[in-house]
Amino acid sequence: MTFTQLRILQAVARTGNMTRAAEELSTTQSAVSHALRALESELGIALLVRGNHGVSLTAAGRAVCRRATLILTQVEALEQEVAAAQEHERGSLRVGVIPSANVRLLPPILRRFGESYPQVRLTVMEGSDDEVREWLETGAADIATVSAGVARAQATPAALPAGLMARPLATDRMLAVLPSGHELGVRDSIPVAELSRHPFIMSTGGCEPLITTLARAAGASLKCHYRVRDTSSILAMVAEGLGVSIVPELALPAHRPGVHAIPLDPAAERTILLALPASPLPTATAFAELALTLTPQPSCAEGMGPGREFAGPVQDSVV
Repeated sequence: MTFTQLRILQAVARTGNMTRAAEELSTTQSAVSHALRALESELGIALLVRGNHGVSLTAAGRAVCRRATLILTQVEALEQEVAAAQEHERGSLRVGVIPSANVRLLPPILRRFGESYPQVRLTVMEGSDDEVREWLETGAADIATVSAGVARAQATPAALPAGLMARPLATDRMLAVLPSGHELGVRDSIPVAELSRHPFIMSTGGCEPLITTLARAAGASLKCHYRVRDTSSILAMVAEGLGVSIVPELALPAHRPGVHAIPLDPAAERTILLALPASPLPTATAFAELALTLTPQPSCAEGMGPGREFAGPVQDSVV
C-alpha cells in the first residue's frame, strides 16, 4: 500500500470519476485504474462500484477512504513541520469555500496568499455549507469558510463539527433581488411576506435553510416556482422576470443588468466564519492570519459557541 494509492482513492471518491481524478492528480486514467485495482487486490476487498456514469465507494471503500484521509493529513502535517523547522515555506493547502464567499471575499485573500507563499500548492474546493463542513470534519479540507446562520431572524446556527475552531471573517446581508422595474423596486426595504406574494426562485446551493428560516419567522409561505443551485442562474432568471429571490450580498456580482437588490425588513445578515481544526497545518494557520488581517472584522460573532473561537492570534512563526 502506498501514499499514492491512498491519494488516488481520495481523489476518485471526491470526484466520482476516474478521468477527473486523473486530471486532478496530473496522471493518466489507466494509472488511476491500475493503482486502485492493485489496492483492492492487496486489501482483498472491493473499494469501488464502477458504472457507466462514474464510480462510487462501497461501504468498505468509504471506511478505507476515511482512514486514508487521516493518514494523508498526518503525512502532510509531518512534511510541513519538517519544512517549518528548515525555514522553508512549502507544502499544500486545501481551502473549502461556500459559493458566496468565493465570489468577492476569498479571491483577494487567495491572491495575497499566493504571492506571500509561492511554494505552497493551493487548492480551492467550492461546495455547499453541508459539503464544506463534511470536508473539514473528514480532513479533506484544511481550512474553510462556513456560514454561522442568519442573525435577527430567530435562526438556529448550524453547529460546527466537534474539534474545530472558528473566528468571524465577515458579515453578509441577505438581500431581496427583483427584476428591474418591479413594483416593489421603489421600496427602501422589503418584508419577506411581500416577496411571498410573487413567484419565488429558491436557491439550493446552500442558502435554502436560511431563506426558509426567514420566511418562517415572517409567517410567510414562499411560492417556490423554481429551484436553482447557481447564483448567476438565479439572477438571470430574475432579470427575465420569472420571479424574485433572496441572495447573500457577497454572492452578488458588481454588475447585474436587469436585477435590483434591496435589503430585507427586518434586516437580516449571516456571519461568515473561518474554521480550521484544533491542530491546523502550518499553512492553514498562515492563511487564517492573512485572511483575518485583510478582512474587516464583524463587531460580533453571531451564534458562536464556547470553545469555538481561535485560542488567540495566529503566530508569525508557524510557517
